[in-house]
Amino acid sequence: MREIKILGIIVVIVGVLYWGVEPLAHATFHPEVAKADFEFKDLSHNVDVSKGNAERGKALVEANCVACHTLNDVGIAGGDMAVYFRDDKEATIFTPDLSTAGAIYDEKFLANLIIDPANTLHLAHKFPNGDFPMTPYVTDGDLNQEVADIVAYLKSIGSVSLKKQVLESQEFVAKKGNIENSTLSEGQKQNEIAKLEESLTNKATFLNACSRCHTMKYDGVSSRTTPESLGVYLGSAAPDLSTMIRSKGWHYLEYFINDPQKVSYKAIQEAIIKKEGSLPANDKKSEWQDDKDYSNLAKELGVMPVGLSMPRVGLTHEAQERVVAYLESIGDAKKAERESLGIYLMIFFGVLSVLAYLWKRRIWSEIH
Repeated sequence: MREIKILGIIVVIVGVLYWGVEPLAHATFHPEVAKADFEFKDLSHNVDVSKGNAERGKALVEANCVACHTLNDVGIAGGDMAVYFRDDKEATIFTPDLSTAGAIYDEKFLANLIIDPANTLHLAHKFPNGDFPMTPYVTDGDLNQEVADIVAYLKSIGSVSLKKQVLESQEFVAKKGNIENSTLSEGQKQNEIAKLEESLTNKATFLNACSRCHTMKYDGVSSRTTPESLGVYLGSAAPDLSTMIRSKGWHYLEYFINDPQKVSYKAIQEAIIKKEGSLPANDKKSEWQDDKDYSNLAKELGVMPVGLSMPRVGLTHEAQERVVAYLESIGDAKKAERESLGIYLMIFFGVLSVLAYLWKRRIWSEIH
């Protein structure tokens, strides 16, 4: 009877810790924010990309974009850097190559980025004087149609360019050669090559989306932009991401990458209460907003907390999953092994508990 009481006490303590303390700690360290929005519902320009013409888009890109951007995988050299000045300090900014943009970035995000870059990236607060390096697209023609054409062209070359970057990389060629020269069966070789291509596609997505600012020291990836230039340009240097998956976790990264400028519901509501004295009814929120999301009201009142340096990335859901998978493959390479070992440990302790119980019964039977 005593053992059952002790077991009951242990169960209660574990239950309180697991269902009470742990969620409270998680909510404190990671306050609730809006979930990741891969439809980018807050963006105001609705361009019908399905009506875009890739051929016209190519001509528009060559006429308007290559002064600052390259498209190396389709043979368009263009420009790849710009010099930015702030407070008499100079920053050398490497502009992104657009070869894979249509494959990794959402088409609605791309269209809005072309029309209104600073607001689409959620960086207007960093450039209050309107001096964001990328200028809005201006035309005497049909703006929506021309933007649709540009995005259609980027989409037409995006996936091909991403695949080309993977299959022509030195890492793929070398590792593929090692697999082909191994003693594996033909089926096993093909399976390993497919896994290699998948893994390097994840890496290529990261390189295109993140490596202009971030390093991945554990995999030998350097940032193209120096910390000093980032400090002038965006206000702070970008962290190395080698162990980010371990320090933040997959769930945090899912919504953070989608929009780093998101502020917790609690912080937004506290800012409104501080100005208004109470929390007014939020009857003007958009239909896609959560009931606890007062961000529209906070912006209207001029109390919306902002200030982070990282821009909104604009990745598709698939591309973001690839980036996180790459972070996990570098920062938590033993995850699968660790999780499988955990199952064996649970089985071990289960068997040990049964043996301990049987041993206890035998000892006490001899005493009585």
